[in-house]
Amino acid sequence: MKKNKKYVDIHSVINFISFGMLAVYFVYMLTVFGNFPEQIGIHYGEDNEFDVYASKAYAFFPVIAGFGLATVFTVGSIAVNKVKCISKKLSETDDIYVRKTVLIALDAMKLFWAVFYTIWAHCVIHQTRMFTFGLPIREFQTLPVLIIIGAFLAIDSKVRLKKTKKYIIACELLLIAAVIFVKIIRNNF
Repeated sequence: MKKNKKYVDIHSVINFISFGMLAVYFVYMLTVFGNFPEQIGIHYGEDNEFDVYASKAYAFFPVIAGFGLATVFTVGSIAVNKVKCISKKLSETDDIYVRKTVLIALDAMKLFWAVFYTIWAHCVIHQTRMFTFGLPIREFQTLPVLIIIGAFLAIDSKVRLKKTKKYIIACELLLIAAVIFVKIIRNNF
């Protein structure tokens, strides 16, 4: 697969943002670690309030988990780029489309989880309620599934349903955005 320079630049920016946010919070946590009380809130319940308290050493969990997930999605991106062909049944154009869609989905997941764990780390540092745009934390954590569904729908529409027009793909993605918006609005009222 030929490398698309525009995508490589966006991919590099997303890596920089994802790993950079987590690294900044890791350094910040190291500088304020001495000020933490011995027992701190580290985990959130359904009401976005702390439900588990533990030793201050566990305060680093969100940053470590964020680095772990960002690394997993980066390794996934490398694997998608290294595979010679996704499927022998796909044309070269469809193969490139599937790769780009999967790479975009992996980058979106990486960015989502990096932001999520950075917010979590911030809330642990300051011992505040988890900020999830008005959604319960368990529902907020399911939002990345919509990224996977969107990528699947885009690939399915382009590859399997050859006669489908691009506006169908756009409508499917808009439907997913509408579902997220309705979830947020419903929970705030």
